[in-house]
Amino acid sequence: MKIRITARHEKLSPRVKQYLEEKLERLERYYDRIVDCETVFERVKSSEKVEIKIRVYGTLLVAKASSTDVTKAIDTAIDKLERQLKKFKDKIKSKPHVRMTESLAEVEE
Repeated sequence: MKIRITARHEKLSPRVKQYLEEKLERLERYYDRIVDCETVFERVKSSEKVEIKIRVYGTLLVAKASSTDVTKAIDTAIDKLERQLKKFKDKIKSKPHVRMTESLAEVEE
C-alpha cells in the first residue's frame, strides 16, 4: 500500500508519521487489497484535523476527524475506516459470484 502524507500549516514530526504508518498497516487486517492511502493533516486554530482517504478497488473510503491532539484524531479516523472496511468487505462477500466456467458455458450454448 502506498501512503502519501500531506501537512497544511504545520510540519509533522517523525514520531507522528511513524504512528500513522503503524495504524494504517493495521487496516490491512480488515481488507488486504488496499491500493493506496492519502492523509492530510491540517491545523485549524487550536485543533488538529485529519482526513484519510483509502482507495480500494473501485471504491474510495474517506474518514475525517478532529481533536486537540493529533494522535487522538488519527485514532478516531482509523476507527471510522475500520468500520467502513468491514462493511465494504461484508458487502463484497454477500454478492453472489458467478464462476467463469459457468458464464462461458452459457455463452457457447
